[in-house]
Amino acid sequence: MKNVRFLLPILLSITFLLIVSPALAKHKKHRPFFGPGTTGEWTEIDPDEVYPNFTYLGLTPSCSSCPPHKDPETGQIITYDSKFTFFAKEGQQNDLVIFFQGGGACWDSMNCLYVHTYSEDQQETLASFADTTDMGIFDTGNPKNPFKKWGFVYIPYCTGDLHWGANDAEYADSLGAYSGVPQTIKHRGFVNFQVVLKWLKDNARYPGRIFVTGSSAGSYGAAMAFAYIKKAFPWSRVYLLGDAGNGVTAGQFNTEGVFNWNVQMPRWIFPDGYQVDTTIAEIYTTLAWWHPFSRLAQYTTAWDGTQVFFYNVMKNINHENAPYNWPVADDDGNIDDYAPWLEWHQQMIGFAYATADYTYNYRYYIAAGTDHTILRSPKFYTEEVDGVPFAEWVAAMVASPLYGRHGRHYRHGWDRYLWHNVECENCGALDVLLQTADQ
Repeated sequence: MKNVRFLLPILLSITFLLIVSPALAKHKKHRPFFGPGTTGEWTEIDPDEVYPNFTYLGLTPSCSSCPPHKDPETGQIITYDSKFTFFAKEGQQNDLVIFFQGGGACWDSMNCLYVHTYSEDQQETLASFADTTDMGIFDTGNPKNPFKKWGFVYIPYCTGDLHWGANDAEYADSLGAYSGVPQTIKHRGFVNFQVVLKWLKDNARYPGRIFVTGSSAGSYGAAMAFAYIKKAFPWSRVYLLGDAGNGVTAGQFNTEGVFNWNVQMPRWIFPDGYQVDTTIAEIYTTLAWWHPFSRLAQYTTAWDGTQVFFYNVMKNINHENAPYNWPVADDDGNIDDYAPWLEWHQQMIGFAYATADYTYNYRYYIAAGTDHTILRSPKFYTEEVDGVPFAEWVAAMVASPLYGRHGRHYRHGWDRYLWHNVECENCGALDVLLQTADQ
């Protein structure tokens, strides 16, 4: 019965392609067009100007509107701007990258109001894109960049909700920093995405390929937005790559914290919405089955220190001395408690293996070390595992036909340029811990 349910979208997709392919062929040579005021240079789009009356679930685009906050180190009072904008650049060919920025998350008074673990307001301005040299996929001057001729849309992140939220959550002032008055955080990441999507539907013309991606928190935003983008552009080949967002969670986050955001999911795929037992493996697996002609992938390092940090925050956030328990290493990189590292690593591997085993159009790339994210880093061009350069692996993802064996045990293609599952064998010093734990 389960297999029959998954066959339905495949049959519908085949029928759709047979109907629309001839009609779309004549548009193949069109360049993307982003409307008046946009050029081959980066442009800032202000939703308040282009869609002054836009709302989603009654909410307008916004950053977190975090209340004034005293810096724990300097004692300085910091204020935050709630303004949200996004950025676009027309490409030289009819393909488009949609990038979701990262920047932590918050779900509790402790890390939303007191010890912040998220980007409270938007950091990017147009000046941020004046020189994109050494900025990974944004370095369009690098000949190795598979996206050097693509158009770009860059979605900033400033809502603390992984781009998933549509809720203004009230957090209790349990420590009395605000005279006991509850404070509101605007978790409107998904609202912001919706206004970007509207702009795309109004301005982007027949993209041949759309690469949906994001780093850290942005990788979760990309995953949840993927189906909406595919639905908006059904004639486009749409890809999904999550960079350093493997969804290993713990503690109260699963049962209470995440529900402060009012997580938005594509209900035609997930009719019950976000549940307590929802996992990132389930999300990727279901999306892969529902979109059989799309390719989905994840990248991470084997011991991603930032992901381990957030996993540890989830485990300790209710402790009275929570902020002191959150770090997973001291300033010199020394580790006192290896448990969070091992737990995160094993769950991450389990999620990747399970998704690969139950899909044929998903792949993972697990690199050595503790680094966090790769898409905006020069490392995009230097990372290599098992003889497979990461940049070439991504290029194969968006270029080569989808064929070959699948599953986690299939680690080598017929040649190194095929898009296949890649995993480091010598993943760093922490491997010793894993070997000890397995004995």
